[in-house]
Amino acid sequence: MTALTASDTIKVGITGATGLVGSDLLSYLSDNTSNVKVRAIARRPEAMVGRENIEVAGADILDQAALQAAFAGLDIVVHAAGFVDPLADRQKIFAVNLKGTENAYQAAKACGVKQFIHISSLSVITGQHDQFDLDEQAPLCLCGEAYADSKVESEKYLQGLMHGGLPITILRPGFIYGEGERAWLKRVMQSVLQGQAILVDGGTRATNVVYVRNLSSLIKACLLNEATYDQIFNVTDPELVSKKMLFDTVADALGVPRIKKNLPRPVVKALFEILGTIGSISGIFNEKSKAQFARFSPGAFRLIAVNQGFSIEKARKVLGYPFADCVGFSQAMQETIGRIQAK
Repeated sequence: MTALTASDTIKVGITGATGLVGSDLLSYLSDNTSNVKVRAIARRPEAMVGRENIEVAGADILDQAALQAAFAGLDIVVHAAGFVDPLADRQKIFAVNLKGTENAYQAAKACGVKQFIHISSLSVITGQHDQFDLDEQAPLCLCGEAYADSKVESEKYLQGLMHGGLPITILRPGFIYGEGERAWLKRVMQSVLQGQAILVDGGTRATNVVYVRNLSSLIKACLLNEATYDQIFNVTDPELVSKKMLFDTVADALGVPRIKKNLPRPVVKALFEILGTIGSISGIFNEKSKAQFARFSPGAFRLIAVNQGFSIEKARKVLGYPFADCVGFSQAMQETIGRIQAK
């Protein structure tokens, strides 16, 4: 089978069904396909109450036997479960992101699943330096951050299993945004509202963001698509988004003045290193202090000061991305912030 057609009926299981990606994918597939039966795999199945046309199976990502029971009868597993919190313990992050991936793959293989789609991250090839038009051939790069490094190790594991029987598709989204986002966008909104946000060197460098609905549409295009088997795809919004465009769009959506503060990168880098170190030390003793200094993390520095240029040419050529239903950055970000504020 080269791609999903209208005559095919398939069963898709989604881990991390209550998270940003999993929840949106459940809705997208349910609303936009008549031949896909969706099963939500959730650690807390009670959180799925009220979702129509969706099967629900309870399973913890760290329980391989439970996953195997939850995957029974599925054609595809989309592994969207992950732990993103930058304040969390490194061991806990690795347990969910690495061991959870190992468990999900092994359970899927034991169940005879036809395709394993893994939601990775562009952080696996980012490091801490400027990147320009980086494609899928770039080497995996450990950077010392627990989340990024756990994703690197997860990819190493899966890449080592490619061409081994169960087809694997790896998708690497950038900073994902959408109504249920909890890792970075709310911090950006808060910094803009409080007048703490700054541009670095005018905000001219590129960022790597992707609207969760655009990601969901790309995942759909991968379902039982042989062209995606044992392949890796970078995923960002279709248009290039600069740091200034990101902050301007957020400010406009919030109805506040655009960011005017501007500092050179060496100054910002030194400031982040000092405050990040203070935060790490004080966070050992005080969780509140740890949270307050999270905005000075290496990931936060990359978001505002490092050029994050990644090529999505492979997705364009192989999958025809962007699709007709993809939403442009400005519209998607404004809608996202509007929904967040309405809650």
